[in-house]
Amino acid sequence: MAKQDVIDTQPLRGMRDFLPKDWIFRKKLMQVWTETAEQNGFVRYETPVVENLSLLERKAGEEISDQIYNFQDKSGRAIALRPEITPSMVRIVSANREAFASTGKVYSIGQCFRYERASLGRKREHFQWNIDIVGEPSVIAEAYLIQTAVLAMKRLGFEKGEFKVRVNNRQLVSDFLTSLDIQGDQILAVMGVMDKKEKISPAAFDEMLAEVGLNEAQIQKVNAFMTAKSLEEIQKFVDENSAGFQDLARFWQYCQALSLADFVVIDTAIVRGLAYYTGIVFEAFDTQGKFRAIFGGGRYDHLFERLTGKPCQAVGLGFGDVVVEELYKDKFGTPTTYEGVKVMLGGFGEPAQAGLLKLVALLDEMPLTLDLDFKAGAPGKFLGRASKRGAQKALYIGENEWAQGFTNACANPFEFG
Repeated sequence: MAKQDVIDTQPLRGMRDFLPKDWIFRKKLMQVWTETAEQNGFVRYETPVVENLSLLERKAGEEISDQIYNFQDKSGRAIALRPEITPSMVRIVSANREAFASTGKVYSIGQCFRYERASLGRKREHFQWNIDIVGEPSVIAEAYLIQTAVLAMKRLGFEKGEFKVRVNNRQLVSDFLTSLDIQGDQILAVMGVMDKKEKISPAAFDEMLAEVGLNEAQIQKVNAFMTAKSLEEIQKFVDENSAGFQDLARFWQYCQALSLADFVVIDTAIVRGLAYYTGIVFEAFDTQGKFRAIFGGGRYDHLFERLTGKPCQAVGLGFGDVVVEELYKDKFGTPTTYEGVKVMLGGFGEPAQAGLLKLVALLDEMPLTLDLDFKAGAPGKFLGRASKRGAQKALYIGENEWAQGFTNACANPFEFG
């Protein structure tokens, strides 16, 4: 008889299984995301993880197909697992504006998938908190969005000095490049190279700038510009009447009003490679530089019109679970025990367990967590399982207790409250 094949018990490469202990941090994280968003006035929406491929291609270009999981369904439609939530948000908000708060603050927590090489801080799937403000043209929206994300970080236990949100303005960068006689599509090409500066060597960076058409003098000025870390330093490179500079200055005033000065820094090295960003852009990093970006985002005033034909200003932020978990473990260690229950119930023999089911029905009306041990066994083994389950209290009914009329003499179950 042929040996029966068995399944591969490992998840797909780049994907993750979550054991109960793995969910401890993730549960905390999602609670913080939810409570922080709703405290700051954001309303929740959710969309399917599967989207029309055309929506994603329209947002990011046809080359996105090489970076995501896409396929045809049984009706021959081109669909994909979403690599991000923003296009889905644009779709649902555009179709249902009356269903959302007039302030335009929306959030979602969902799983995203991207077919790329897995590494520290990057998986082929991740959970992501998206918070967006739709319909607000002022950079007060960017400051409010960042304040919300910083509040979430503080609630996770991170303090000032442990992470920084690095902020720039793509309009400012465009104004600067225009002053160097760089025009049109070349500006986007240069920004794409600028986004890679911290990931490659200085020589490779200069070579890439030369490949997109910059001369030696322009390359030197780009390098100098990317060292600016304050409004005062930026003024050496652009006119203070630049629209990008004005926006950045107003944004900084709003950050000071929100007491964000200890968490936010202006940094012209932050560009973000996605072409659809139009104004303020930002990324948060741990100050020791151990990990990838914790969260990032920016203003995308043209995306709604590009996808729906209707213009609408918007700014958004994506905050994934992978990097912040690594940062959390680095500071606090890996959680080893998951949340226990208030009461663990157990009994020996079927009659006793039947009686316990009556008690379960009574306790279900109370605001407490409980677990019923289905195994008939000695009290010592039951207490061992109760300890492993993290129970605060344990109630065991043995054969003698049941025979002596435990079901009639049972203590008031509400004393467990």
